[in-house]
Amino acid sequence: MAKVFVFILIIIFAGQDPLDNLILSLEIKNGEEISKYFNSESEIIINNEIHKGNKYQQSKTLDNFYNDNNINKFNIIHRGDSENNIIYILAEYSSNSDLYKILLILKNKNNSYIIEKFKIDSTS
Repeated sequence: MAKVFVFILIIIFAGQDPLDNLILSLEIKNGEEISKYFNSESEIIINNEIHKGNKYQQSKTLDNFYNDNNINKFNIIHRGDSENNIIYILAEYSSNSDLYKILLILKNKNNSYIIEKFKIDSTS
C-alpha cells in the first residue's frame, strides 16, 4: 500500500509546475520534498529559532515540527511576486489546538525555486 501511495505522489509531482509541487508538499507535510527547494543559504525559522544546514537536516527540522505539532490543515492566505524574482507566500498551518502563521520567501531562477526563508510562528 505504501509503495502505491509513493508511486501516485511521484506521478502527481512529475506533471506540475515546481511552485505547485512545493505547495502540494506543504499541504501534505512532506519535509523531504520541501527540502528540495532549499539550499545551504536557506533558513527555517520556527518561533524565532533559526535552523540552517543541508537538505537532510532541513528535512528533519520540518519533520520534527510536523510530528511535534499534529498539523492537520494548510491554508494559503496570500501569494505574490515582487521585484528581483522574489515570490512570497503567506499561509497558515493549523492543528487541533494551535494556529501557525507561515511566511515563505522564494527566489525564482529560470522557473526553478529556492526557499530563502521559511518562517513558522505560533499564534498562541
